[in-house]
Amino acid sequence: MADIQIAVDFGGTYTSIFKKGDGLVLKEPTLIAALQTDGGLQIKALGTKAKEIQGKTDNRTIVFSPIVNGQIKSKEYASLLLKYFLEKILTKKGVFFKIKCLVPCPVGFSEEQKEEYRAVFLGAGVGEVVFIPKILCSAYGGDVNIFANNAYMVVDGGGVSTDIGVINMGAIIEGATLGLGARTIDNELVKLVALKYNVQIGLATAQKIKEEIGSLYNNDTANMEVSGMDTRTKAPASVVVYASDVKMAIVPLLTEVIRIMETTLNILPPEISADVAKNGIVLTGGLASISGIEKYLRKELNLAVSVADESSNACILGAGKLLSNVKELKQVLSEI
Repeated sequence: MADIQIAVDFGGTYTSIFKKGDGLVLKEPTLIAALQTDGGLQIKALGTKAKEIQGKTDNRTIVFSPIVNGQIKSKEYASLLLKYFLEKILTKKGVFFKIKCLVPCPVGFSEEQKEEYRAVFLGAGVGEVVFIPKILCSAYGGDVNIFANNAYMVVDGGGVSTDIGVINMGAIIEGATLGLGARTIDNELVKLVALKYNVQIGLATAQKIKEEIGSLYNNDTANMEVSGMDTRTKAPASVVVYASDVKMAIVPLLTEVIRIMETTLNILPPEISADVAKNGIVLTGGLASISGIEKYLRKELNLAVSVADESSNACILGAGKLLSNVKELKQVLSEI
């Protein structure tokens, strides 16, 4: 029997896997494409292949994530998808592996939620599951010295949720999870384009718009042409969408993020608050890639704001670094 140690960020938008000794070995959409039949769902594609056909299928085919807003909606399909991902990273065929898995989870993750995720991982063939706060992994992956007596606020904007935490000496002093993330922006963009331009676009197109011209600068004139369906005639249609449109979809989410950040800042002990005022705020996750977000938050909060290197992969890279350092991992787990 061969043992392997991995870290898995099993999110509602993407799944990332770090394998000890090999690094980041997989990042694919947490998606399943299935044909609806009288006998149930017939799997057509998983992960990246499911993403490729999203929005391009007939009415009988659905593309879905088994994780919605951080909740396992189907243990059966979540385990099936996770098993598919794990099999892709096991290079030695025919060898029985005992898989030990470190799993980042949101702040305030309940014991019931942990047991649901544990059941999914065990169902996928994992032998041992250890949970660790996602915000600590994101901070560590973003090169914050989480073990120093020097507090930072870290904001990790994921696909379906945003984690906010103040970290000092390997522990979370204060933290919260907001059930809104990058997918919220995609949904708002779909609604905005339909309302403003009378064109219906899909989530995949909205995500592409956000990633290519998403900006919080008032004078940003970037634009792109996208295709969809005219909501009045049901005929194919094209429309030019502007960075200002994307900003309108982003701001409501950031307003909620700022509200939670301010609430967290206001309840910090004076010494910790002084550290945060000095060190500022570190942004990780996909949300950090939006152009102008540092300047926007700096103006709203009157605090220094920086984007971590490798921000979109900070969580899984931080989990991988801890997985590779037994002493530091034990220290973090002892503080939970």
